[in-house]
Amino acid sequence: MKRTISVFLALVFLSGILPAAYADQSQQNAVCELYSVDGYYEDDVGNRDTYSYHVPQINADTPAAKEINTEIAEHFGKRVEYQFQYMEGGYSLGSWHTGWHAYWSGSRLFLLVTSDNNGDMMEYGAYGYDFETGIRVTNEMILAQKGISEEEYMELLREAVSSLFEELYIPIPEGVETNLSHDSLLEETLGWLSADKPIFLNQFGEIETWAAIAVPAGAGRYEHLVTLPSPSPEATYAIHVTGDTFLVESCPEFAKAGEIVTVLTYDVTDGDKDICVIGADGEAVDWFEYQFVMPDHDVEVQLEFISNELA
Repeated sequence: MKRTISVFLALVFLSGILPAAYADQSQQNAVCELYSVDGYYEDDVGNRDTYSYHVPQINADTPAAKEINTEIAEHFGKRVEYQFQYMEGGYSLGSWHTGWHAYWSGSRLFLLVTSDNNGDMMEYGAYGYDFETGIRVTNEMILAQKGISEEEYMELLREAVSSLFEELYIPIPEGVETNLSHDSLLEETLGWLSADKPIFLNQFGEIETWAAIAVPAGAGRYEHLVTLPSPSPEATYAIHVTGDTFLVESCPEFAKAGEIVTVLTYDVTDGDKDICVIGADGEAVDWFEYQFVMPDHDVEVQLEFISNELA
């Protein structure tokens, strides 16, 4: 077995990045795999199971993509390499499965990487990259896209995690002496929340992240994916972008009544552009920026490219 694995490892390390399937067939070659390995393994003490290691890489030659790829390789790639070393020595594996999912929001790719740890725990990593601008998508950019503030995000996160806690909570059996309780575990869970933990948009365009849920036994905390509830429809109104949408660099999808909405556009060298908001009054701040005050109803942002016919 060890000789077979040695040859297998040589092939893995020599193969480099391998092509992979993509979540959205319109985004061909957006994602490659640093490792793409599936098999069966039995260690020296008789533990046996299938393993599956798929570590993604963004297929783009920009500083932002290289930064993300390095982070994925350093954390998830090295974990897979450790498993290869364990196989070489006949030792028990610490992780049997590493995989990923790709979600798209326009030109923005969101990678969710998952890896099991000791069989009963999961670790997550989320990475956002914009193929149109070549930059990394941050939490702040996602919240701006969804039209919610960091304070609103944290409020929605606490609401979602509290609901998830109640769903997962198993009462402590009577007669067990412990300082832990439902309320103390919930308080600890909410205390771990942070606006800095990476977020991403899932296949439905919803904000998703993961949170540690406190439990009275085992590891004491387990990570779980959590989807944020959408902002109350009474509190926000939709912004629909129509026309020549390729002119828009950024525009929130929702805003509250009375908020100042900023629409950023790209420069055009072979023509002009016209922008107007149906249902609200606005004005151009400069060549790239347009602002309007959100009314208490949905609005439509119309854009038109006007060619100078010199191209």
